Amino acid sequence: MRQHFDKTVVQELVKEWLKWSTWLFISMLTIRAIFWIFDAGGENTGVIDHFAYFMNDAGDIFMLIVGILTVYTFLRYYTEHGLTRRTYFIGGVVASLLTTAGIGIITFLLTFVEKGVLSMVGMSYPTYVEPQSAGYWIGFILMFLVTSWFYYLLGWFIGHAFYRYNWLVGMLATGISLILLFIEGIVTGETVMVFGLTLEVLSQSVIVSVLILTLISVVLAGVNYRLVKDIRVKMK
Repeated sequence: MRQHFDKTVVQELVKEWLKWSTWLFISMLTIRAIFWIFDAGGENTGVIDHFAYFMNDAGDIFMLIVGILTVYTFLRYYTEHGLTRRTYFIGGVVASLLTTAGIGIITFLLTFVEKGVLSMVGMSYPTYVEPQSAGYWIGFILMFLVTSWFYYLLGWFIGHAFYRYNWLVGMLATGISLILLFIEGIVTGETVMVFGLTLEVLSQSVIVSVLILTLISVVLAGVNYRLVKDIRVKMK
């Protein structure tokens, strides 16, 4: 595996994806600022939690889109430059982990920066948001990272299915992805509605949820490898 690992590929992918994430942070900070302005005016805007929680869903969707776009942006590019499909796969896996960690670090730094800025202008989080224990933050960070990586692999899976096969198989992969999202919701303790029915969430610790979701993600990474190992790269 080491012979197929290319540090340059990883660096290029991480640099490009973090560059893409700039627009995510600009958008979310702008929306967040607007919410706080209305909140200061006495409007009920739903700003009820810290910035990291506010970023959670947006970060997941961003990584899903990154996974899809990676197939159409970088697979052909690296193949044309003489790199193997395995190098592309390993680079994508490692780079996605590093990018997820990078976005996570920036998000949590901004969480405390926001708190400081609010304090400077005489505003603060609602009293029930803080203080948060160290255990809460450790669990939140772990869940943030593993969920973001899961969404990237899901997007990658959809992209590879559409790229390798026809639109029908791609739609089937999208359907499978929706099922996996329902499972992810149950595992992470969210309320899941299917055809009007409410599915009960699993009652377990954050660590167990992280382990289950990590296992699902590893299996999903293996599926992506099977799809890409002998994929026919379209040169036109």
